[in-house]
Amino acid sequence: MEMGEVTYYFASNENEEELNKIIIDPLFNKIVAYLSNRNGQEVILRQIKAAIPTDSNLELYLDKLIKHKLLKRENRRYTLIFPIYTNENLLKLPDSIEKSFRKIMEEQTMANDYFLFGEWLWSLFFEKEQGTYFFGVSNSIENLSFFLKKEAGNDSLRFVSIYPDNLIPLDLANYFNLLSRGQELPPKFDSLQNLIGDVDIHYFISQIQKVMRSVKRNNYRERRQTIFQEALLVTGDLKKNEENQLYLATPTIAGNDYSDEIQNRLDELKKDLISLWETIENENQRMFYKQQLYSFLFQNYLPNKYHSISYFKLL
Repeated sequence: MEMGEVTYYFASNENEEELNKIIIDPLFNKIVAYLSNRNGQEVILRQIKAAIPTDSNLELYLDKLIKHKLLKRENRRYTLIFPIYTNENLLKLPDSIEKSFRKIMEEQTMANDYFLFGEWLWSLFFEKEQGTYFFGVSNSIENLSFFLKKEAGNDSLRFVSIYPDNLIPLDLANYFNLLSRGQELPPKFDSLQNLIGDVDIHYFISQIQKVMRSVKRNNYRERRQTIFQEALLVTGDLKKNEENQLYLATPTIAGNDYSDEIQNRLDELKKDLISLWETIENENQRMFYKQQLYSFLFQNYLPNKYHSISYFKLL
């Protein structure tokens, strides 16, 4: 979440919604800025009150920060206990890993690109990161985007979206995730919402599967357009060629079709990548490192047109 000069990243198995409310409070940025500028100094409550005048109950708010382990109070002195990373904390990727990754990407198809970044790398980097973390990243760090992954669907077909945290793409994974959480949809989703509203996702999937089958049989050109076909056109999952014939523009993946040679390279790359973070015990540092690494690979090894990726996953 971006707040002024710092963007905050966090995960909690129990308190994520409450943490979000704490962070969007204007007091949070003021307290963080004040204490950060006095790092190493002893700061007491009287000083905080003098520096941050407010009509809110400041002591109660500080207690909430302490409860969520964002702030420490010891001998009546207050200290931030989460890191804010800057340019000094940026990763340096070994040349050997860049060379290995470049070799693998030379023989990739579009579907395999999406599988590599959306399934293989994402699982390797983040699947086991189920703990709690909280850290800030200075917005003075240029060209650093952390990525999010959203999925929605059922046990036969899932919509997947991976995108930088400062951009919510217009795709089905984000649409159904926002609906399921009862969150307000950004304006870019208006046309999609006008078409399908809060449609049941299972029904929606059954209908677009019919559309996808018809498109593959090339017999959708002359038929009357349905709202489900229109929805896929709005999201860019369906497109029309010069002959006005529909085609599925979004890859559908059901696994990978790597050659034995590529699979062996991936196995070696997996060992090399894990060795980069396996000694980092601090959850904040490890997540920050992994996010940087994923961002670097995404931005440098996917074609420039891929600011985000969206695909269908068959189960």
